[in-house]
Amino acid sequence: MMSGVDQVLALKETMARSPMMRLLEVEVVSAQHGEVVLSATPDHRFDNQVGIAHGGYIASLLDNACGAAAHSVQDGRHYCLTLEIKVAYLRAIHADSGTLEIVGRVQKAGRQVVVTEGVIRDAQGRDLATATSTLIVQPIEGVAA
Repeated sequence: MMSGVDQVLALKETMARSPMMRLLEVEVVSAQHGEVVLSATPDHRFDNQVGIAHGGYIASLLDNACGAAAHSVQDGRHYCLTLEIKVAYLRAIHADSGTLEIVGRVQKAGRQVVVTEGVIRDAQGRDLATATSTLIVQPIEGVAA
């Protein structure tokens, strides 16, 4: 049975990403216990009516990173679902912002709930958006606890 970190790393190796990760063109850069680094490059498909990245796109990138970080601390028999996420939009993200680094980190992992934080940074290392997220731990059906 693969650990949570191994399952996250398998997304990188096998490209067996979720449909949402494929839609947003999110790539796994690295994963370790409690921390995951993703990357994505915004383009005009994700713009809002004023020509900057839509808040839903930004929130989805952060949700992917926070969820992957939470999953990285699981035992291979559990997964995590987002209960809530709070996003702070610090700077505008544009289609020409280049490749973004999205980092998810576990702040506290319990048996039932995992609390995470996330940040999106540009190539210059500036924080563009941050998030805090709470996720619930659920058993994977058919896998013995």
